[in-house]
Amino acid sequence: MTISIAEFNEKAGPGLAALTELLSRGAADYAPAPDDRRAFLVGWGQVAALHRQACAVVHLHDAGLGHEAAPNRRLMIEYVAHLQWLVRDGDAAVDSMNKAFQHKHTGLRRAADAGGYQYDAKAADAVRDAVVPSSPSDEFNIMSKLLSRLGGGLLQSWLAETQLSHASLPAAQCFYRESDDVLELLNAPTYRLDSDPTDASPYVAFFFLFFGMIAFNELMVGSPWTNDLKVIGNAAGLAGAV
Repeated sequence: MTISIAEFNEKAGPGLAALTELLSRGAADYAPAPDDRRAFLVGWGQVAALHRQACAVVHLHDAGLGHEAAPNRRLMIEYVAHLQWLVRDGDAAVDSMNKAFQHKHTGLRRAADAGGYQYDAKAADAVRDAVVPSSPSDEFNIMSKLLSRLGGGLLQSWLAETQLSHASLPAAQCFYRESDDVLELLNAPTYRLDSDPTDASPYVAFFFLFFGMIAFNELMVGSPWTNDLKVIGNAAGLAGAV
């Protein structure tokens, strides 16, 4: 049986509402002990941000801007990947994320110095001088490597969204058509396909939030969302995902 995009999107609204309600139920009550909650805290920041990206994707879609939501959809994939990474590697993943932050902060400081910008040197020194342990997990700061490790089509989805998330040739080509006789300049994107692939944005938003919350559930003591996620998944055509 073939299910249309419209039917998928009809499931997305109730699904997103249910996930939003689940997020509001006091996850702090299921935080690990203070000495063991680093992955939980980073995970909460990631899943909370993931939820807002899902809302942004739906809002842009409803405004006729599904094409412009590509960076948001791409970022949702990255949040899901980081949440799954935290589940797999725990504190090692957090250390690797810290190492990536330290590296990027060094580049930011170098650029600020080159441009003559002022900043809090004491705070910048603290970031520079922090000792962050290295581990094999560090290689997964490269998003393509992390997505390849996780599988499940994440890499392919991320690469597809990347095409429209930057000032790229594929993104520009969505706005013109050229043939031997006609040049057509467009104000709205076209994909030279039978349908608009961004029409499924609401369900895509639900889908990635759902799988991100499955991962965060594993970071909470006792995985308290399991039964609710099963019910939500079953209603949205994702039976067996939890």
